[in-house]
Amino acid sequence: MRLKSARAQSATTHTQSAPTHRSVTPRAESTLADVRFKSGTRIRNLQLTPHMTAQQRRMVEFWIRRLPHNFTTRLPAIKIAVAQALTAVRKGVIINEDATSGSRRGSEYTHAASFIPQRYMVLGASLFRRRVELGRIFYHELCHFIWPRLGNENRRRFEALLSRELHDGIRGELGYSSAYRKAALPRSYSAPLYSRLQRDYTCESFCDTGSYVLLSGERRTRHSEYTLSRRARQRRCRLWSEIVLKQV
Repeated sequence: MRLKSARAQSATTHTQSAPTHRSVTPRAESTLADVRFKSGTRIRNLQLTPHMTAQQRRMVEFWIRRLPHNFTTRLPAIKIAVAQALTAVRKGVIINEDATSGSRRGSEYTHAASFIPQRYMVLGASLFRRRVELGRIFYHELCHFIWPRLGNENRRRFEALLSRELHDGIRGELGYSSAYRKAALPRSYSAPLYSRLQRDYTCESFCDTGSYVLLSGERRTRHSEYTLSRRARQRRCRLWSEIVLKQV
């Protein structure tokens, strides 16, 4: 997936197998094999690569241990790896390759990538320079594994809320990943609800909202990516908490 702006370096990339329709992102042509591992530190149902540094492991463990039990109960077993470089291109993610080499036009660095069918998450090493940003993006990626497991009814409830926001002209989002996709939606919303662009936006908005909720008191109140109005933000967070944390 191509990220279209320098600001998109804060965004993430995922490959997802949706439960009721085609994947919204093409299957990544990636070098995932470069970071695969068989065993490592296990915390709940998350397994950390043995190739993490001690500091990286402590930082990820901090964010895992503060997750609500009802959230981790919904997660599948996931392996979490670290890469020195992640490059998003039109067809997927390239791991640990120099983006400036060869002729990879239209490529951008990205901070994280999730491979849903393979149950792998890969975090860019540069993320570990900023503790809260690591948590924000890590939680966003975890939400990508929750989205296909919510069930159709809960996904429709979240989609319906976003549709009402769009109809009411509510601007802003809770992360660049959803903000870019919201901006890319056609001005006419008469297209089928499950159009590719709308599905992609709904998923990213769900993950950005989830990251905002899960960060709780750790989040930065004046983060530049939190542009959704306070009232819309509260309504969004209530629904997200209801469908994710209260129905396990």
